[in-house]
Amino acid sequence: MTALRSRRNRRNRLSDRAASWVREAIIAGKLHEGDRLYPEKLAEELDISVTPAREGLLAVEGEGFVEMVPRKGFVVSPLSSEDIRDIFISQALICGELASRAALKMSDADVEELFAVQAELERAVSEDDYTAYAVANHRFHRMINVAANAPKMVWLLAITLRYTSPSLYTETSGWLEASCTDHHTILDALRQRDAETSRAAMVEHMTHLGDLLAARIAASEGRAGEGDGGDDRVRIPAGASVPATKPA
Repeated sequence: MTALRSRRNRRNRLSDRAASWVREAIIAGKLHEGDRLYPEKLAEELDISVTPAREGLLAVEGEGFVEMVPRKGFVVSPLSSEDIRDIFISQALICGELASRAALKMSDADVEELFAVQAELERAVSEDDYTAYAVANHRFHRMINVAANAPKMVWLLAITLRYTSPSLYTETSGWLEASCTDHHTILDALRQRDAETSRAAMVEHMTHLGDLLAARIAASEGRAGEGDGGDDRVRIPAGASVPATKPA
């Protein structure tokens, strides 16, 4: 039974890896609307077996990244700038409510720790240490979300976060700057225990990020290539990395 569970867990990890790769490739613009994805080619690219590759594709199908088309198989779904704005509006509403609740529940020590995390984030940006930035940014938002003590709401947020990826931090103009500036308004509201201002500041921050990413997507719309819409090519860049995804 232990061996069976171990094999099942390993397969789940591999299918999660495949799903993460596909999400990242679509959001980063390496895969475009109409591109076909074959489990066998994805398995070869990631050096895994076909079964978890197929399971990964089925997972992202359920999330709207790809769709099953008769006689074609898995095909990349449309992802427009308006889609991105809609996703971030949803994130903004959830994150705003979490920040509002956190303002009334965080201790003074919690808030001061959050200020320290922000200092780490800004230091990482100044040193072009994007790995450290990603860790600090995740911790900043995670501390607020956990303090709200609303696990079901955090679970809903995690679903929307599948439409973001670590590559956004360095590849989306203005993203790093937004973290360095917008967070201060959130921090000040939390320190004042002002629930409504905390909500408004977080909503504005998440909407700002959505606008930045939507602008990036809009700039790339229409440049997907002549093969979009049904040829047999699959754009899987050699040596592409698979990001490590984290819940909110």
